[in-house]
Formats: sequence, C-alpha cells, structure tokens
Amino acid sequence: MNIRLKAPGRVVFFGEHQDYLGLPVIPAAIDLYMEIHGKRSNSYEFNIELSDIQKKEIFNSKNISYNTPRDYFKSGVNVLQNEGHIPKNEGVSAVLTSEIPMKMGLSSSSALCVIWIAFLAEAFDQTLTPIEVTQYAYQAEVVEFNEPGGMQDHMAISHGHVNYEEFDPINCSRLLEEIPGIVIGNSLEKKDTLNTLSLIKNGVTKGLNFLEVSHVRDLTLKDVESLKQVKGVIDEFSISTLKAAVLNHEITREAYLEFQKGLPSMDHEYIGELMTKHHTSLRDYLQVSTPKLELMIKSALKAGALGCKVTGSGNGGCMIAYAPRCEEKVSNAIKKVGGQTHIAKVVPGVSRTENIDQ
Repeated sequence: MNIRLKAPGRVVFFGEHQDYLGLPVIPAAIDLYMEIHGKRSNSYEFNIELSDIQKKEIFNSKNISYNTPRDYFKSGVNVLQNEGHIPKNEGVSAVLTSEIPMKMGLSSSSALCVIWIAFLAEAFDQTLTPIEVTQYAYQAEVVEFNEPGGMQDHMAISHGHVNYEEFDPINCSRLLEEIPGIVIGNSLEKKDTLNTLSLIKNGVTKGLNFLEVSHVRDLTLKDVESLKQVKGVIDEFSISTLKAAVLNHEITREAYLEFQKGLPSMDHEYIGELMTKHHTSLRDYLQVSTPKLELMIKSALKAGALGCKVTGSGNGGCMIAYAPRCEEKVSNAIKKVGGQTHIAKVVPGVSRTENIDQ
C-alpha cells in the first residue's frame, strides 16, 4: 500500500519565542504543504528521495548513527524504535516534496519531523494521536540533538487550525477553524534559527536566575524594571529578553481572551493592534527584525493591514500581516518593496491525502 500524507506549514499570531520558556502560544497551520508518499519494505533499508533538491537519504535500520547535527530521518526512526512503535528489521521507501520555504520562519524542519513520524506510524500500522505525533516529532527534532527550541511548531502542524497551546502541562485547545486575512511576506533573507533561539533562551534564563525566580509567569514588568537598578551586574540583553518574555506573555493572554469570542464576534482591529504591539516587543527587546522586514511591515500597514509581526525566530525569514478584506492590496504592497507573498488559508493538521493499493 502506497501511503500519502501532507503536513502544513505554520505561522504564529501570538507567543513568538515563548514555547521554549513553557509559556502559551497561538499559532495557525497554513496551506503551504510538505508531502510524502511511499510504503513499507521488507528490507532493512530506509530509502527517502528528496526530489526537490535531488538528493537521497539511505540508511540501515539496524545500525543508526547520526552523521549530521540535524539528521531528522534517522532520529525519527530512533525515537519510534525506542518507543516500540516500529521494528528494527524493516524499512521504507518514500519520496518527499515541499512547498514550505526553508529557513524562512514557516517551520519547514518541524513539518518534516511531524510528517515523517506520522508516515512511519502509518507504514507500520501504528495509531498515534496528534499529541503523540507532537511529542515524538519534538523528541526527534529537539531532544535528540539538544536544540533550544520548543514544541509549538510540532503541535501546530499535528493539530492544524488556530489553537491555544500550553506546555506546562501540555494541552492544545481549538480557537478557530479558520480566520480570514492572513498575508505572508517572505523577505528572502535566510535566518539562523538555532543561534537566535539559544541567545534569547540563555538571556531569559540568566535573568530568572538573577531574580531567583523559576518561571516567567511569576514575574511582572515591574519586577523586570527593578533589574535596571543593578545595571552592570546583569547584562542589558538579559534584562531586555526577560522584559520581552513578560510583555509577550501578557499580550498572548489578551489575544486569547479575544479569540475565545470566535467569529464574527471577535474584534479584528484589536487583534491587529495586539499583533503590532507583539512585533514591537520582538523588534525592540529581542532585536529579531531586519530593515527589510520593517519596510515590508510598514508597507503592509500603510496598505490597510490591521496588524503585522515577524513570524518564526526572526532576523530574516517571514512576516505576517492581518488584513481581512484587503489581502490583495496588502500583498501587492509587500511585493513592491521586494517581498514574496502568499495569501494563506488556515487548514487542518497532518493528514492522509490518499492510499493507493499497488
């Protein structure tokens, strides 16, 4: 049986740089897809054709060792073998394609880990819940390679739609099946996700340790402002990252309460204002914007967008504009200043496209 699956990309409305701090986020799955098709084989070999980049990944299921820092095909197999979901004496052959741009903030690496986990489970007749797919994909991408990221993207891609995600404890609550007006602007500037995440996470951790507080949830902006009185003892960037964490947590909570009203009751202008406020914090306190992203955001707002922000780790990649009823106008404004655009739809999570008996 030839299995066919697709996994969406994702954008983040609220909670950027929050999930790896254990704080909630509001992401959305969008209609840019990664697809895989293939089947179980009776050999020990895993043979994956990456047709977009004309490469192949081939390895033996009985002897898996990582050859690169982000060896996700092997880590996915390792995780599911260790959990007893797939055997050690069989493999698969598969072909992977993607329209999610790489290193642009739309979560191509997490989509890969999610779709690979889901594909392996189905190939070996295992039934996994979206939360299980989330957790195994997170292990394969982050835990196996000791990376600094969180579980936000895996959960968004596994569950789909617009959700409120929590991580302490883990929970995913549906907010909206769809939402109009999402315009993605791609700056075409490559970004360094791991370095950005590591710097910010370390800065927040240093600030928490200095204040002898275990979690950002236990702080107020007034607590963070008090750190300025000990300037020189703790660096400015740590103070800045901690302030952003507290402020962005407050913004996300406000947005959550508004999203809970649902369509058509929610205040679109207020959601837009909160998005721009979130971006200002990301830009000024975390320093993750660029001149080109700022130009794209300025142009989108001038064209009628209700709010804009960077999406993903930042320092390149994409921004999103919230532009109900003026998507085309905002898209054209972003294009005029050198960005590529996609008017996005909110979609379900990783899913089967079709199974074909062969």
